[in-house]
Amino acid sequence: MSIDEKCCCVKEPIGTIPIGRVIDKIDNLFAHNQMDEAGEILRYWEGEARALYDSKGLLEILSEEIGYYRKVGDKERGLRAVDEARSMLACMNVEGSVNNATILLNCATTMKAFGKPDEAIPLYEQAKEVYERLLPPDDYRLAGLYNNFATALKDLERYDEAREYFLEAIGLLEAKQEVFGEIAVSYVNLAHLEFDAAYSKGEVADDKVDECLKKAWDLLDSKDIKRDGNYAFICEKCAPAYEFFGYFMQRAELEKRANEIYNAK
Repeated sequence: MSIDEKCCCVKEPIGTIPIGRVIDKIDNLFAHNQMDEAGEILRYWEGEARALYDSKGLLEILSEEIGYYRKVGDKERGLRAVDEARSMLACMNVEGSVNNATILLNCATTMKAFGKPDEAIPLYEQAKEVYERLLPPDDYRLAGLYNNFATALKDLERYDEAREYFLEAIGLLEAKQEVFGEIAVSYVNLAHLEFDAAYSKGEVADDKVDECLKKAWDLLDSKDIKRDGNYAFICEKCAPAYEFFGYFMQRAELEKRANEIYNAK
């Protein structure tokens, strides 16, 4: 399929899909870890959006699919959705739209997850320019951008730059004086960064790693954090790091908490 065939400018829509209700349904399925059902719904509404020539709805569905396929590890479908979304964005206003920049960020994060961090960097930079220009400086979405950008930089062994972005994400969220599970994710990522950076020099960074993991655990174990589907997802993301660094009890506890939330009626 050519870029012109995908482009949002090609055909006039003859209807729209109920994107708000679709996303609400998907979020509910994610909260209960019902991933197969979520995939079926996304593919159904992708077909409906195409049939209606609803380019705006299709782009939103593609963005949801990009995140979904990243979560379930479906590289082929994930990168295909990324390619189509980027083609559609090419004939839209990304520079003046936070929403479109967010879709671009989603594309970058999935490209990074599927082994293309070098190709993701320009997308992160473009999303960063839009976010920093259009969002308030304390907007939590900036923290998400910085954290994801940093993981790509870490994969490319640009450790000093990655560290700065992780710390910027942490500082932004900590300044809000609330308990965010996403701060724990940043600390876990920072633990991996310190380990990798030291290893690349033939050194060790046990103290820095332990400090990051302790800070992450204090957040994850806080009584003030909301124990919902997002918390379960964060527990799943952090658990492998605790196992990697030998914290087997913490890994088991995080998996237990995630399963309890997913299985709750």
